Amino acid sequence: MMEKPRPYLFADAVSEELGDAFENLASKIMKEGALTSREKSLIALACAVAVKCEHCIKAHKKNALAEGATMEEILEAAAVAGQVRLGSGFTFASYLLDE
Repeated sequence: MMEKPRPYLFADAVSEELGDAFENLASKIMKEGALTSREKSLIALACAVAVKCEHCIKAHKKNALAEGATMEEILEAAAVAGQVRLGSGFTFASYLLDE
């Protein structure tokens, strides 16, 4: 049996009720809706890149592949996240130009 991801282990450690709630929330968010599970997995991957979480990047890459995403799609999603981070960095750096 595969061990749960670390965030789920932490939620379970706080309380079984919190663990169940966290797992339920995640499954509700990632289920098919206006966006497919594949699209949501690519968004999650891009978010993981943007917040610089190596563990999350690996987990969301695995999930994206399982949902049918290609490596080309994964790399493009990561590139978009990198561009957002760069733009964010430039935005904060622009405060240096203020008087």
